[in-house]
Amino acid sequence: MTSDLTSAECLERARMHEQLAGATDDASARKMHQAMAAEFRRRAETGLSASTPVNRPILELVSNPV
Repeated sequence: MTSDLTSAECLERARMHEQLAGATDDASARKMHQAMAAEFRRRAETGLSASTPVNRPILELVSNPV
């Protein structure tokens, strides 16, 4: 769905969500579209795709019984 978007595609989706936010009278829908636009802009600026985990563990702890 949105896993491997380029920066240009993320910016395009951000603009789309901004247009949708401006076109709706529903406050909750407007807020959601504004949040989506902000997220797509963030992805475009950082180069993160939707499949890139944001909070991935730095290291994994493994218990080795002695």
